[in-house]
Amino acid sequence: MAQPAVALDDTEPSRSKQPLQSRSAKRIALRVAADAVAVSSALFIASILRFEVLNTSPATSVDYTLVTLIATPVHVLLFYLYGLYEPRQVLGPVNEFKQVFHGVVAGTVLIFVADSVLALNIARAWVLFAALCGLAVVGGERLAVRKILHFLRRRGGDVTRTIVVGANHEARTVAKTLERETWLGYEIVGFVEDNAPIGQEIYQGHNVIGPPSELRELIDFHSAGLVLVAASAFDDASRLNRLIWELQGVDVDLQITSGTLDLMASRMVVQSVAGVPLLYIRRTGMDRVQQTIKRTLDVMGAALGLLLLSPLLAAAALWVRRDSEGPAIFRQVRVGRDGKRFDCLKFRTMNQDAERKRAELEHLSEGPGLLFKLKEDPRITRVGKKLRRYSLDELPQLLNVLRGDMSLVGPRPALPSEVEQYDDWISNRLSVKPGITGLWQVSGRTETSFADYVRYDLFYIQNWSLSLDLWILWRTLRAVLSTEGAH
Repeated sequence: MAQPAVALDDTEPSRSKQPLQSRSAKRIALRVAADAVAVSSALFIASILRFEVLNTSPATSVDYTLVTLIATPVHVLLFYLYGLYEPRQVLGPVNEFKQVFHGVVAGTVLIFVADSVLALNIARAWVLFAALCGLAVVGGERLAVRKILHFLRRRGGDVTRTIVVGANHEARTVAKTLERETWLGYEIVGFVEDNAPIGQEIYQGHNVIGPPSELRELIDFHSAGLVLVAASAFDDASRLNRLIWELQGVDVDLQITSGTLDLMASRMVVQSVAGVPLLYIRRTGMDRVQQTIKRTLDVMGAALGLLLLSPLLAAAALWVRRDSEGPAIFRQVRVGRDGKRFDCLKFRTMNQDAERKRAELEHLSEGPGLLFKLKEDPRITRVGKKLRRYSLDELPQLLNVLRGDMSLVGPRPALPSEVEQYDDWISNRLSVKPGITGLWQVSGRTETSFADYVRYDLFYIQNWSLSLDLWILWRTLRAVLSTEGAH
């Protein structure tokens, strides 16, 4: 096979490629073995709890070792049926535990059915312990395996070399996401594009490595295990279909984006209408019940936060006052839901004349678009730098949440000067309350561009759910503790 005409003369050819099916089979076999050990261990622990800890002897002559030997492969089969061994699917920890829960519950039901039909007289307490231990042990085993894989992948192990087809915004966004989430195990090899010269940089050191016509050769040359196609890069459906057909028989996974990056997969369902595959988009937005739940959680969270953090808040306020002249609390007009203006509260981290000096520093701004950002801002006080490092300056906004001006999670609160320049599409950011934190914070925080702010905020509004709020709060805590992106 001819080597592709790529500008990689000084690049060492990639490692030898192990067949994709073989690698997938090995991964699945290891997962099955780990689950089998976890299930049998859980059933063994259940026997200890029932007959030794409770210090009671079996009422019948049931051989619980035999029950364990039979129940273990049955549970593994149920895990398979619930999709826990699907090599092409990347499950999040919550969804993975849901599948484990379903498998364990189904296994428990089967034990009850078998006991009733065959009159085995299996101890009910043992079945209960087996279910609880199964959830705990298998769930723990799955979490441990996940952590081990994340550790290996962040260090370059167990990665899938990925070629991205397309070089438009969608292709770059997907590549950026996969590269940021290193735990997923995707290594971007390069971009395949017709309308850009070979060697042109598309995203942070990743270049065009060739045209789509040489994709088969590029897959072999780079030992790629995945081809990721940005659907929006194809203005002609026949070209996309041709590419799909050309990869038939090639030992590589093929994934195609939906072309709708701002919609979560949970909102999309593939439906067939008269043989035509269509994406059905579920309606979104908060109804009154969801709004009530969100507001209740906001009030409870803000009140609890103020109560628990009151000593820290008092100490921070005193620290600010002693460090520089001026009030401890800085009030700035921001724009909230439906364009309503309010005073956004923060601990003062700058000198009193910061707003006046901003005009003098405007030409030094490092922030794109409407954002004013200056990494070494001379207006920031000594204490202000420390407060910003851990985002402690934003804690007074808990009072804004109690007042109803803000939510714990939501879009970034906008300045009036920014809102004046919004177009109709960006104005959708004002359809919900702004938040102390949001997707904009957990996806780069101060490194995020204005375009990203808008995109993340609109994504949040379109895809709101309680689980998304909880996920953002958890990621915020991690980002703050690691001081990731803060300055």
